[in-house]
Parts: sequence; structure tokens; C-alpha cells
Amino acid sequence: MDKRSQPWGGNGADLPMASLSASTGVSRSAVAAERRERVRLLFENLPFSLTISGLLACILAAVLATEIRNARLFDWFAVLAAVLLARTLLLLVWRRRPDAGIDPAGVEAWLFWFRFGTIAAGIVWGVGGLLLAPVGDIRHEIYVSFALGGLCAGAAATLAVDSFSVVGFLLTVLVPQIVFLAMQRDAISQGMSAMETLFLFFLLASSRQSSRQLAENFRLRMQATDNEQRFRQMLESSPVATCIEDAANGRVMFANNSYALLIDTSPERAIGAFTASYYASPDAYAAVLERLGNGEQVTNQLVELHAPRGSAWVKWTLASYFPVEYQGKPALLIWFYDITDRKIAEDRNQHLAYHDALTGLPNRSLFRDRVQHAIASAERERSRLALMFVDLDRFKPVNDTYGHGVGDQLLKLVAERLYRCLRKSDSPARLGGDEFVVLLPAIKTERNALEIAEKIRHEMSVPFEIDGLTLEISASIGVAIYPDHADNAQRLVDCADLAMYYAKAEGRNRVRTYQANLRDVNV
Repeated sequence: MDKRSQPWGGNGADLPMASLSASTGVSRSAVAAERRERVRLLFENLPFSLTISGLLACILAAVLATEIRNARLFDWFAVLAAVLLARTLLLLVWRRRPDAGIDPAGVEAWLFWFRFGTIAAGIVWGVGGLLLAPVGDIRHEIYVSFALGGLCAGAAATLAVDSFSVVGFLLTVLVPQIVFLAMQRDAISQGMSAMETLFLFFLLASSRQSSRQLAENFRLRMQATDNEQRFRQMLESSPVATCIEDAANGRVMFANNSYALLIDTSPERAIGAFTASYYASPDAYAAVLERLGNGEQVTNQLVELHAPRGSAWVKWTLASYFPVEYQGKPALLIWFYDITDRKIAEDRNQHLAYHDALTGLPNRSLFRDRVQHAIASAERERSRLALMFVDLDRFKPVNDTYGHGVGDQLLKLVAERLYRCLRKSDSPARLGGDEFVVLLPAIKTERNALEIAEKIRHEMSVPFEIDGLTLEISASIGVAIYPDHADNAQRLVDCADLAMYYAKAEGRNRVRTYQANLRDVNV
């Protein structure tokens, strides 16, 4: 059937569910949900309609009690009261049934009985319009017409969600009154008939428009709900850790399984938690919110997460933030891509690139960088620093006699003892083989450096116990001071190296400070 030839509205309000689904392309579930919503709205508006109808009937009866026969008035009032009572009972049954209107068959049944009661009430009011207006009394005709017009105007609003009900009620109430007035011979009554006809068409047109708007609004809501459900299902099955937080309070409104695994909890426990509580740096979280507030896009932000309490864990993620609306509230969709393994591997590679693989001490490259920074700082602050060159005595015989395995263990123990002799600000390094260097920033006098050097020398002379072996070595240490002995990093290392060779030439196991008159010595 062409839409224009449908009996009323053409918006699918009164078509069977199957035909509506076929004609509009809307899914059967969406059609069923729309029908359920229509029935729910009709019954929710029913208490107001019943109250107004009852009060209006009482007022009409009180005013017209002296104008028409009491028997006629009583009979009409009794019939109307019975209809209103039946509709009230229907409403009470609806409210007492928690499953009312859930299954499609139940929806159609409730809609049928609602429409039946609506048409019955319309018929009673239409008949009342004829019975309650004394023939020839223009004042009462106007009064009754005014009352019925107001009743229909209210009905057009409360019944707008169901075109069948609103059309049936308006026609059964107003058409008898229109015909009755048209049959009167006076011009005023006929004019009122014409005006009520126009009023009827206006109500039909406005209710039709309201019904269409309500249907469209409902379809939009259903579409939004369906889109949100699909979006939620997509996020729940996503391997990327995802959460949605309330923009107002920062609490998690949605969390998928991947996010729960990321923060070592369950999705249920994740809901309601503060997202910021898992950030290792609260300032980083605040900075993200500030950037979002300024309208910036924040994607692939490196974020460190940690356990707020209990078990200790640290994870690294690339986080992307998207302002969204969720459950009718401004929210923030956050994606966390877990790169913990990659970050650990990068850190390990970074460590290996600048540290000695055997002892874990900084290597030559990192040490050179630290010396340059220390010299720049000392130059700014007009302070002094010292550099020590440490060479192990009698290490080669140990390595040759007991093998590289014992030699490697010995170098590890040397690194440990070296650390124990230093301040937190000091920086040791291994250049290779049995050669070590130590940077001592911010020393006050040369004597401070010599005291630390002697401490190292003494530690190295204490025998080492490895796999039941007692190994004895010592250390020859050269010390150079900036800016006393050199004004750049390479020259400072060379001066300390020369002083170390001088210590070896004197018999090893000694500490010597660089002197300007030193010459290269063959050891």
C-alpha cells in the first residue's frame, strides 16, 4: 500500500509488527521495543486522563443538575463512572504485573484493552454531549461544547503516541456534537458546528505531527542505544585495554577485560575506581586533562602505570584519549596499548649500550659523557672534581691460572667493593679488562679525593673468596684534579692514567696524584 493511502498517519503506529518491519526496514526487535514504549507511555499518562475526566464529569453534572432530568444525568454519569472504573482497574493490573508488556503478544493485548477503554470512554462522552445540552438553550450548548473541546485537547496530547486511540477518541466525542449542532436551525449553533469541525481537524493534524515526532525521537533513541551497545560490544572484545571514565569525577564507567588484566583486577572491581590512581605520576594525568581542556588531541602518550596498593607492578603503555558521551554524560574514552615488554627490552638494550655487560658498571661511552657534564657543572659553579684511574695488580696471573670464569667473578666482586667505597654522587666505570675509573664530583680539596682512593686501595687488598679459592690482588690508583691538572675531559683521563702508571712503577698497590713533571714510565 502506498504511504499516502494508509488510513492514518502512514508512520507505522498501527501496523502489525511484521508488516511494519517489512515496510520500514526496521528490525523486528526495534519495532517490538517501540510498541512496548508506546504502551508504557499510554499507561503512564492514563492516571492524569482518568482524574481529569472524573473531575470534568462531576463539574458538568453539578452545573447541569438543575437543567436536565436527574434520571438521564444519573444514567450517563453511572455509565461514565463504570468505564472510568474499568480503566482504573486495567491500570492497576498493569502496574502490578512486572512483566507487563514484555513479550510481543502481551504488548498487543495490553494495547487492545487500552484502546477498547479509550473508545468506550469517547463514546460515553460523545453521547453525553447530546444528552447534557438542552435543546434550544444556546448557553448550555456553548458550555458543553467548551467542556468537550477542552477534554479532546487534553486527550490529543496524552494519546498522541497511539494514533488509533487519539483518532478514535476525538471522532467519538466530537462528531456527535458537530452533527447535533449542525442540525440546529439557528446560525450560532451551525457556526459552532463549523468551528468544532475545524477544531477537530486541527487536533487530528497536530496529534498526527506529535505522533510522528515522538516516533522519530524514539527511533533516534533506539538507534543511539543500539549504536552504544554495538560500541560497547566492540570495546569489550577488543584486545586493547579500554576504559571510559566520567569526565566529571574521573571514575571508571566502563572497563573491558583487557583493561582489567592490565591493572591486575576484574572488570567489576575496575568500575568506579579512579583512573588517576593507577598513574605513577599524577602530574602526567593532570597534564593530559589540561591538554584535552585546551582542545588538543592526546594520542600515543607514554604512560607509566603502577599498582596503587597491594601487589607491586609497573607497566608501560601508549595511551590515547578521546572525549565522548557515554550514558548521557560527558566522558573520556582511553585506550592503553601495553608496551611493557617492549619498554623493558628497550631499557635493557639502552643499559647494555652504556654499561659493562659483566659488572653492570657504566662503560667508556657513558663515563665520558658524565665527565663532560661534570666538568661543565664544575665550571659553572667554580668547583673542583677528581678523576681516579684504577688498575688491578696481579689480575692477569689469576685469570691465567684459574680461568676466565673465576676472573669474571673476581671483576664482579671488585665492582661491588668499588661501589661500597664511594658516595652516592660518585660515578665508577669499567673501561675494559682490569681497568676502572671513578669520577668524584664536587670535592673541596685534593685530600678528599686521596682519602677515597686510599679506601679503594685498602678494599682491593683484602683477599677475595671465590669457589673456595682465596685470591689476593691489589690496585694501583692515579688521581687527577680539575681544574688543577687539566681543563677538559680527555686531558683529565690522560693525567689520571699517567699517575696510575707512576704508582705501578713505584711498586704497585699505591695511590699517586698527577704531577706536572711526570713522564711516561715503562712498567
